[in-house]
Order: sequence, then C-alpha cells, then structure tokens
Amino acid sequence: MLKKTIAALFAACLMLTGAAAAGTIFPAQRTGVDGVTRYGYLDETGRAVLPYAYTQADEFASCGLAAVENDKWQTAVIDREGHLVVPYLDAPQSVEFSDDAVAYRYPDHSVYYTLTGEQTGSYAGAVGFFSDGLLLCQSPASGLYSYVRQDGTAAFAGEFAEAGVFSDGRALVRTAEGQYVALDAEGSVLYTLPSGVQPVYMTIYAGDTVVLSNGANQALYSLSTGEYLTEFLYKSISAFHEGVAMVQQVNRWGLMDTTGRLLTEPTYYYLSYMGGGLYAARSEDGSAAAVDADGNIAYRTSSYVGGFTELRYGLSWHGTEDGSLIFFKKNGGYFANLKNAENPTILSENVARVTQDGQLRYINLSTGQTLSAQPDSFDLGNGITAKTVHYEKFMGYQTDGTEHGWNVDFPEISGLPDETVQKSINDAIRAFFLKGPSVTAEYEALEGSYGASVDGSVLVVWANCISGKGAGASVWNNSLAFDLRTGTQYQIGDLFVSSYMSTVQRLLPDEHPIYLYSFPRMSTEGVTFFYNEYESDTRRAYTESYLLTFEQLDSVLEKDSDCYQALHTPYIRSATTVAGFSDVQATHWAAGYIQTVADKGLMQGADGLFRPDELITQAEVCATVARSLSLPAAETPMDGLPADAWYTAEVSAVAAAGLLDGLADSFQPDQPVARADAAQLFANLLVQRGAVLPDDETVETGIAAFTDAADIPADRRAAVVLCKQEGLFGGYADGSFQPMGSFTRAEFAKLLTLI
Repeated sequence: MLKKTIAALFAACLMLTGAAAAGTIFPAQRTGVDGVTRYGYLDETGRAVLPYAYTQADEFASCGLAAVENDKWQTAVIDREGHLVVPYLDAPQSVEFSDDAVAYRYPDHSVYYTLTGEQTGSYAGAVGFFSDGLLLCQSPASGLYSYVRQDGTAAFAGEFAEAGVFSDGRALVRTAEGQYVALDAEGSVLYTLPSGVQPVYMTIYAGDTVVLSNGANQALYSLSTGEYLTEFLYKSISAFHEGVAMVQQVNRWGLMDTTGRLLTEPTYYYLSYMGGGLYAARSEDGSAAAVDADGNIAYRTSSYVGGFTELRYGLSWHGTEDGSLIFFKKNGGYFANLKNAENPTILSENVARVTQDGQLRYINLSTGQTLSAQPDSFDLGNGITAKTVHYEKFMGYQTDGTEHGWNVDFPEISGLPDETVQKSINDAIRAFFLKGPSVTAEYEALEGSYGASVDGSVLVVWANCISGKGAGASVWNNSLAFDLRTGTQYQIGDLFVSSYMSTVQRLLPDEHPIYLYSFPRMSTEGVTFFYNEYESDTRRAYTESYLLTFEQLDSVLEKDSDCYQALHTPYIRSATTVAGFSDVQATHWAAGYIQTVADKGLMQGADGLFRPDELITQAEVCATVARSLSLPAAETPMDGLPADAWYTAEVSAVAAAGLLDGLADSFQPDQPVARADAAQLFANLLVQRGAVLPDDETVETGIAAFTDAADIPADRRAAVVLCKQEGLFGGYADGSFQPMGSFTRAEFAKLLTLI
C-alpha cells in the first residue's frame, strides 16, 4: 500500500473508525500530495467509516453492497463494514446488483455471485439477472438469444433474433421466421403479435401490455385480448416506470398508464422521468417543474438553468442564473441553496457532492456544513507550501454531449526565501502543465492533478493526468525536478554517466521494449520508470512503475554531480539556528526534519532547546500524539501515573482514546520508547482507521523477512507486520528490525517527516 504520513494518521485518527454503523454512507474522494486520488466512505456527519484505500469506489446498492477497485485494476465487492464479499478479481466492464445477486460483466460473459459471495455460475452473453428462474443470454458467436437455467443448461429449445427478460412467467421474442411472439417459461407460444408491427421494447408491462410501432407512430397493445389499447396516435411512448409512460402527441407530452388511459393530457413541451414517480416538465411559459403521474406539481421554478435530471434519495436540483444550486424534495418543495456551486451529485437524503468556488466538497444540505473538502494546498515541510491552481480550457462538446477540454490542477510553490528562485520554479511548473504531454495531445481532453515532494534539496513535481477520452486515452505522469536553493532544473541525465541506459535496460523487466518505459522520476531512493498502458474497450489507462534504487544504479551514477548531491542533502533554511532552537544549528544533519516537525507542531522543545540527541521517551511520544490530535482530556488519570506529572493529562488522553492498547501495562513514561512499542502505537492508529491486523500466516511470513525475527516479542509481531505493510516501519540495511532499539529526538523527527 502507499505510504501515509504520520501527521495525516494523527489528524485523521478521531475521524476514522473500523466498522460502518447502520445508516447512509457514501463514497468520497481525496487527492493527496502524491497526486493519487483515493476513495473512502463517509457518513452524514463527515466521519470516515471506511478508509481512503480504494482507487475507485461506487455507491452502495440497495442490497447493501458496493464495488471497489484497487491500484492493480482489480475489482471487489464489499459490505458496509468494508469486508470483502467478492474478492479482488480481474476488472470487469461493470458490476451490477439485484436484490439477491451480483454480476461481474465481462465482454463475452458474466459471472454471478450470491450476496454472501458464493459464485453461482458463469454464463456467456448474459443479459440482466435471473427472472422466473431463467437467464437471457446472447451468443457471442451467433448473436442469437436463448434462455438458460442456473446450471447453464438450456431452458427450452430455440434461439431468437431478439428477446426480452422473463417477467410474470412470459417474455417477448422474435423467432427465426421474423414473428414476434410471447412465450411462457416452458418455451410454448402464448400469444402472437399482429403482423406489420413490431414491439418498441422487448418488454411486457403489467404482464399484458406491449408498446408497438407501425413504423410511423406507436400504440399500446393487449396480449390477452389481442386488441389495441390505444390507436397509433403517438409519435413516441417511453418505457413504463411504475406503471406510467410518457407519450408524445404531435409536439406535446403527457402521461399514460398500462391500460392506455391518459393520466395527464399531452400539454408539456418536454417531459423526462426523474425517478421516484416524478417527471421533469417544461411548460409553454418556460417554467420547469417536477410533477407526478397525475400532473400534481411537487416543485416549480421560473428561474431554471439545468438540472431536473434525476431524483435521488428523495431529492433533485436545478441551477439558477446567479450560479446557485437549488435542491428540492420529492414531497415538500425547497430544501437547500448552495452559492457558487456546480456539478452536483446527490449522495444521501442530506448530502451532495459539488464543486464550490473551484473546490470539490461534500456538504450536508440540512446544516450547510462542509463534511469533507479536497485540500487546496499541501505542506511540503520546511515552510514550503504547494497551493493548488485550477486550469480549465473548453474545447467543445463530444458526441455524447459532455464537455471536451482540459480540467487540470497544478501547484504554485511558496515559502522559499529567495523570491527570484521561487518565481523561476513556478514559471516552469505553470508552463509545463499548460503545455501538456505533447503538441498533438494539446488537442485532446486532459484531466487530472499533480504530485509534489521534497527529496533532499530537490523539489519534484509530476503530472497525474489522463490525456484523451475512451479507447486510446493514456496516462501523463511526466515530472520536473528543481534545486530549491538555486532554482536549477535537473534532468535525469544529470544523475548518470553517458552510457547509463544499457544498465537501466538490463534492470528493467524485458516484457516491454525499453522505449516504452517513459517519464523517469528521481527521488532520494533512486529513479522510478513508468510503463503506461493505453485505455481499451476492456480496461482504463493504467501505469506500471519500477523503482531502480541508487544501489542498483551505483555503477552508472555521477555521485559528484550537483543533482545527486542535492538529492542527498536535506533542505534547510538559511539561518544559523533552526525553528528557534538554540541547540539545532543549520548544519545539523536533521535540521530540515526538525524544522518540518516544529512548523507542523508535531514536536516541541523546552527553554529554547530541542535536545536533538536525547532519546525520546514514551511520555514525550504520547504528548506529541495528544497535541497533534487535540485529544480531549480524559475523565480520570491513567492508572499508575502521578497526578502532578507534566505528562499525566496528555498520556491519559492518549490512553482514553484507545491508542495505548497493549502498551498500558508496561508503560514507563520516563523510559525511551522502543521500536516494537512504537509499532504497536502506530498499529493502534491504523486499526482505528479501519485496518485489520494480519492473520497468523501473514504475520509469520512478514516477520521472517527480518534477520532478528526471533527478538521481536510475540505480542508485537502483528503490529510490526501491519506497520510494515502500510509502509510505516521497515528494517535496517542489514535486514534487522531492532525491536528494542530507541530513537533520538532528531531520529524521531526524521521518522515523522519520512513516513
């Protein structure tokens, strides 16, 4: 999994819990400073009930399940507590849910599961779900339709040029002779449709009614009586929803039931089904309204700019000329108003996702509270900030009516002491993102964000965007690197001798030609090369990354180069001391790390001293956690602590929050914190976020990677492995973990900034 910062863990700890309680939860997205967008699930208070751990996440279906994706482009189905119901599998084209089944749709077949995750069968060309015990399937080879039972055997003989799903024991088909007939579940013909007409939909409504067309107009027909329920008066009759269809006569629209009775005369200039028994209607005077099947007005407005497209969770919306969004209820009219907002998606009875003032936000419409918002800036440490700048370029509309153009975020850097250096870096970043991936790509859609990091004294900025739409779209993840002290822009070639590519080619997998590995990105660890795969009809554009460490590249490195030296020199501000601590000189090896933790308020000194070379104690670690989380005071002090000790209140607050589980009995506030105990504390944080401790088999495998595995206490092993999985703890260069080792305050400061 991708590494997370300790600061982010601390800040999110109280917001994130393990299991989702009953009630509405919905997917929310967040793009981190690494440029990667991840999805989690929030409730209506803004509490994250499932962590931001998914590459994609869908809303929960009425059956209580949702589809999610991981970064390997695999799809799983989860329940509301985040448990895997269907494990991660090769990504299908879509995942569909019914009241009692899940279907993974692949190009030529579908795999079905029960709601408990048991696979029930795989069927070529499956359409919809089982109904009346039968499943409609279209042969990938012939294109003809047939019906099968759950065991995959044919329900009855016959293949059909067209066919509908069974309902109420009958289905419409077109025979090989071109005749439209209604069959029963045994394949016997119940009714034959009149010649010279054809059904508009291969669906029988209310068990008897069919919509027929004579080539010019449409009418309703009764199978049981063999008579027309209406004349061919209508230019269009929509599919029925809850027993009601929209009908167009001349240039006006009305509503009709399955018997052919007009519920509302064709008087509307426009009708569209919104769901929940409501219809969007536009009248001659230009007003827009939401009406029911009998023409009763649920909501009406004369100030209409878009919207009225869908009723979700009993709510819909429309825009106004002043840039506001009005939300209204199915029953009860006006509900809420959001200023300067656009692109709404209703996620629950109270929550909508919108873009407001250029920022993606999740808003509780009842209270007006912003539950979650995409950060508009990121702290890169040492007082350096990356502020997000949004850029849009409209290029027209696509054939499906969606806008075509650029929708890109890029960073603007602040906090550098040299304004000239800062301006030159920002000018180069802006030019990079506004130019795009290539000259030809300037005419393609471009959408995405950026990533940024400070590696030593080098600022690395990269694109995380998709160029183009649909098949042929590709990932754009090119990068820039700048010396924060001079503004010098480094290229990958600045790290290597001239003949380095032969070594790189030998180290990279040979499954792809070397020229397909693009956009190398430098860091303190080495150079990452990317293989970017185009989007196809069966998968999204995706990236495979390969880190070549400096150890692997040692033979071709120019270690005396300015670029290599800058990557391995922590950036510090030009001052004789750091962050006001008289005992931390600007030349101290951890000066940059101490500046960062001091700026973030993660660590404090006393009497103007940071004490960088002293071992950090268990009490000091707890104080750091308590301050970072703004933990509320505990009702009673933790057992065994002196009432008047400086650390009692903060240690007690950490214990009350459950973060000392497994540590309290052996807690010694004045003793240095051991690495194994730190792993337990961080594991407690992760579990509160929704992580699950690894099983025994995983623990044994993970622990075995350390040369001193036998020295790791049994009650700390699961925590060590979980932290290792999450990228929070690893071993030393010699392969050891050193569970009883300690941290100096300077080392702990580095740990906080690096993980």
